[in-house]
Amino acid sequence: MTAYDVTDDIEAIVEDADLPRRLKNKLYETLEDREVTTEQADEIVQATVSDYYSSRVDPLDPVGTVSAQSIGEPGTQMSVPYDERVLVRRNDETDVVEIGSLVDGLMHVRESQDIDGHEVARAPENLEVLSLRADEQVEWKPVEEVSRHAAPDELLQFELESGRTIRATKSHSFVKKVDGEIVPVAGDSLTTDDELPVVGEFENEPEIANFAPSIADESQRLTDGGVALQSERETETPDIVGTANWERIESIETVEPEYEHVYDFSVSGLETFTTAQGVVTHNTMNTFHYAGVAEIDVTQGLPRLIELVDARKEPDTPMMTVYLDEEFAEDRERAHEVVWKIESTKILQLGDVSTNVADMIVQIALNEDTLRERWPTVDDPVAVAEEIAETIESSLGVDAQQRGLVIEFGPEEPSYRQLLQLVEELREIVFKGIEDISRVVIRKEDLDEGEEFVLYTEGSDFGKVLGIEGVDASRTTCNNIHEIYRNLGVEAARESLINETMNTLEEQGLDDVNIRHLMLVADIMTNEGTIESIGRHGISGSKDSVLARAAFEVTVSHLLDAAIHGEVDELDGVTENVIVGKPIKLGTGDVSLRMTSGKQAD
Repeated sequence: MTAYDVTDDIEAIVEDADLPRRLKNKLYETLEDREVTTEQADEIVQATVSDYYSSRVDPLDPVGTVSAQSIGEPGTQMSVPYDERVLVRRNDETDVVEIGSLVDGLMHVRESQDIDGHEVARAPENLEVLSLRADEQVEWKPVEEVSRHAAPDELLQFELESGRTIRATKSHSFVKKVDGEIVPVAGDSLTTDDELPVVGEFENEPEIANFAPSIADESQRLTDGGVALQSERETETPDIVGTANWERIESIETVEPEYEHVYDFSVSGLETFTTAQGVVTHNTMNTFHYAGVAEIDVTQGLPRLIELVDARKEPDTPMMTVYLDEEFAEDRERAHEVVWKIESTKILQLGDVSTNVADMIVQIALNEDTLRERWPTVDDPVAVAEEIAETIESSLGVDAQQRGLVIEFGPEEPSYRQLLQLVEELREIVFKGIEDISRVVIRKEDLDEGEEFVLYTEGSDFGKVLGIEGVDASRTTCNNIHEIYRNLGVEAARESLINETMNTLEEQGLDDVNIRHLMLVADIMTNEGTIESIGRHGISGSKDSVLARAAFEVTVSHLLDAAIHGEVDELDGVTENVIVGKPIKLGTGDVSLRMTSGKQAD
C-alpha cells in the first residue's frame, strides 16, 4: 500500500508503469492533488511513460553505419577496425564506443575460443545493437557473440555523398538494391555508381548520424489508455527506431590497417550492427561459429560428471541434438519448418499486446510476417489468427473477438487487476511448439554423410521431438539419460551414459581415459534394468556389506543402524577386508593351501 491517497486501481496503474521510483512518486502527488478518475489517471501515466521513452533515447539514438558479422566463414570474416565507433545499448542506455575497446574488454573478462584464427566469445545478455531488418527497418537486437582476428594487409574505405565513411576488410559484405530487391555483394565488387543503405541525418561534426527515431505505431498503441508490452523483456526504449535510406558511394580507396586486430559482432537475422555514422552492410554466409551452439548454455566439466553419476532426474541445462531426415537436412527452409514445430511460440513473439483500461480489454495485433514465418505451411495468416483466438479462449476461459489479425478479449467483470492477470496468463500460453523447449539453434555441420543442418535445443522433450515429421529418430539424442531410458530403454540409457561421460572428459582434455572404465560404471548403474546413482542413495548405499556402506558416507549412521538390526558382515568384498586387516579374496588371497609334515600318502 502506498502512503498517497489514491484508489487501488490507480495505485496498480502507477506501479505497473515502467518508470523510476522518483517519477512514480511525482505521479502519485499529481494524481492525489487532481482527484482524477481511473481512466484519467491511466492517460496521465501513459503520457508520462511516452515522454520518458523519448527522453531516454535523445540524443544518443542517432544511428550510423550498419556493419555485418559473418557467422563463421573461416578466412573470409568481414570485420571493422579497432577505432570504428559503434552504437550499442546496455541496460536500456545507449552509448557510442570504439568496437575494439568494447570487444577487447569483453575478451579480457569472458571465456573465449579460437575458431580458425578467430577469437570468439559470447556477448553479455544485456548488450544490444541497432540492426537492419529485411523490410529495411532498423531495430535493437541482442548481440550473440563478439570476435576479433588478425587484421589483413589492406582495408577498403568507402565514402558516401554525405561524407559518411566505413572501413572494412575486402570480404566485408554489403547490400544494394537490384530491380527493387535487396541483394548482398562483397565489398571489393562495389563501384562508385552503387548506392548503399544508410540511416539518419549526417554531419561531419561530431561525425555521428542524427536520427530522430520514428517509433513504429507507438502513438497508436499508447492511445485510449493502452499499456504497450513491447517485448518479453519489456524494454523501456522501443525496439524499432526507423527505416534505412539509400545513398551513393562517392569514393573507394585502399588503406592500411592501423591496429593489430579487426572486430565483429554477431547478431541474429541479417547479422547487421550499427556504427556511429550510417552505412548498412550485410553478410550472407550460412555457416556458424561454435557460439551458434555455445549460446545454449550446457553444464560441463565436474558439475556435469556429478550429474551423470548421480543419475539426476533433470540436468541443470537440458538440451537436445536433433538430426533431420534427408530432405529437411539439406534445405534450410525445410529445416526451419521443423524448428517452428519444436520451439515454443508465445504471444510476445507473434505481435504486440496492449491493454485498454477505458474499455477493459486486451488487444493483440498479430504480425503477418511472423505468422507466415512460424506457420510456413499455412497460406492464410487470418486462419492462423483464428487458431490463436481459439487457443486463447480455451486456455483463459474468455470470449475472444477476432477480426483479421487483431484479437480482443477482457475479464467478465471490469477490474484492472483481472485485466493485468489475463495479460500475465496470456504470456505463458504456448501456441505452437513444445512447451519445455524455449529455443532452437540451427547449424550447418560437415558430417560423414556430407553437409547438413542440425538443430540444438534449449530444453528437452525427447519423446515428443522423436514424433515430429522431419526428425531422424535414429540419430537424435538428448543429455537427459532418464528421458532416453523412458523412450528407448535401459540399453540406450547405458550407451548414452558412456557417451556423455566420455564427451565430458574429452572436453576437459582427459581423452586418454580408457573407455572400459566408463563402460564398467555404466554397467553397474544399469544392470538392474533401471538407472541407479552411484552414492549412498544408490549403488554404494545398497551394498550388502555393513563396513563397505560405512566406508562410503555417514559412517556412524550405517554402523548404528546395522547394530540395531543385528546385521552380519560376511567380509566378502575388498573394502571390508581392508578395514579389518584381512587379505582380500583375490589372487593369492583367494587360494586356501595348507602344508603338513609327515609321510606322503600312498
